[in-house]
Amino acid sequence: MSHEDARLSLVIPCYNDGRFVPAAVASVREDEPVEIVIVDDGSTDPDTLRVLDGLRESGIRVIRQDNAGLAAARMRGVAETSRRFVLCLDSDDELAPGALGALADALDADAGAAFALGSLALFGAQSDVRSFPPWDPWRLLYANHWTAHGLFRREELTAVGGWTLADCYEDWDLLLALAERDRRPVILDRVAVRYRQHAEARMRTRCRCRHAEVYAVLRVRHAGLFARRAELARRSPAPLWMRLTFPLVLGSRRLYPVAVNRQVDRLRAARAQS
Repeated sequence: MSHEDARLSLVIPCYNDGRFVPAAVASVREDEPVEIVIVDDGSTDPDTLRVLDGLRESGIRVIRQDNAGLAAARMRGVAETSRRFVLCLDSDDELAPGALGALADALDADAGAAFALGSLALFGAQSDVRSFPPWDPWRLLYANHWTAHGLFRREELTAVGGWTLADCYEDWDLLLALAERDRRPVILDRVAVRYRQHAEARMRTRCRCRHAEVYAVLRVRHAGLFARRAELARRSPAPLWMRLTFPLVLGSRRLYPVAVNRQVDRLRAARAQS
């Protein structure tokens, strides 16, 4: 395969997670070349810095930037890579053997798909395999049952700005942006990513605590998609009970604190004026 035909880029953002990065790099087992870039998002841990120096000396491209958060680190890596398909792998996760090639083959076979997903194999504090339901933009309005740990067409990812929401629900925000443009994935019935489960799920806990606040932001950022709720419900493959209960349980303004609903109104007003 010539350099011009090479199709795979892998971005690994890292912040003080050096003990896991070598395994993430070693998990890249493909029958074709993979462009790998590690983005050091301002790590301060001496052991992490030593590991990254060693990987740099071994020939892996490592880019260092001031700490800017996961979304910014991913997009720095996207900007520093060039191939037509790109996957962002968290530094504590791993790829299944041959996963990148299989996802790329699926994209090559389905010109209408913006990204390709495989199942997640959970390991560490919890072991399980998490598969994904059929793509459903209506269901995505209420909860994220998919993942952005997928292989993206570069032009589709950059067209929506990629990961831009800081701190919480970066993946959900990206998937909503793609759905707003009527973009969809192709979903493979095979494990693509080994997703590490930690005993302390600090990021997930923080996001749950801030759910109402961040969900309010999502409702404004993707107001066009939320405005199509009725249309999307008619097209949804979700069972009737779900289409009846999700709006009541997850989407009603009555369930959110007054302060959150006021924030939604302020954000909408600011967006209308911009």
